[in-house]
Amino acid sequence: MLSSRRQRRLLTLASAVTALAAVTAGCSSSTVATASDGGSAPGMVLINTSKYKGNIITPVTKPVGTLTDDLGKPFSIKNDTAGVVTLLFFGYTHCPDECPLTMSNTGAAFRMIPAADRAKIRVLFVSVDPGRDTPARLRSWLGNFNPAFIGLRGSLAQVEALEKQTGLPIGQTFKDSAGEAQLDHATEMFAFSTDNVATEAFFPSTPPANMANDLKLLVAGGKPS
Repeated sequence: MLSSRRQRRLLTLASAVTALAAVTAGCSSSTVATASDGGSAPGMVLINTSKYKGNIITPVTKPVGTLTDDLGKPFSIKNDTAGVVTLLFFGYTHCPDECPLTMSNTGAAFRMIPAADRAKIRVLFVSVDPGRDTPARLRSWLGNFNPAFIGLRGSLAQVEALEKQTGLPIGQTFKDSAGEAQLDHATEMFAFSTDNVATEAFFPSTPPANMANDLKLLVAGGKPS
């Protein structure tokens, strides 16, 4: 089971609440909306006045650590994505709502951008449920959205260490109405620029067209602010 330590922080601005209206039981946001960059906590959602259509956040540095990919090979989060735009999401394949929605929207966004741009983006799906998310299941599940998406798994301690580096909370398990085990987890998908820093995040409610717009800007060397 995941650690029971949870650092849930609530969105307080109405605009941010609207943006996260799709969040349901089983997933939670770890960010705080604020009208100015007055805090230092990583991943805080800021008011967006730029040409980027995603959620502008306080900077998050790409975490350092090595997991196993869905082909059974070691994968270094930072080193194996050097120089390319990287989308990083923590979730699990048995998630009933936000994980498949996020991956579906990301897959749709990929279909909206040129192949040359897609080749310069890595999508990493880190499992918070390694007991059930075998490499084969990750590969099969992600293949429903885009075969280029990369599934990663490791021990819970390894995954939690990566989450802590990004400022995400550590979730806990619970039983749904059918008695099935579900996991509470954050719903941010961090969008790292080529400098290994994310100043933008996508949520399950982010429209694919908005993601596609921003991914093209990131691939071109842009940096949300």
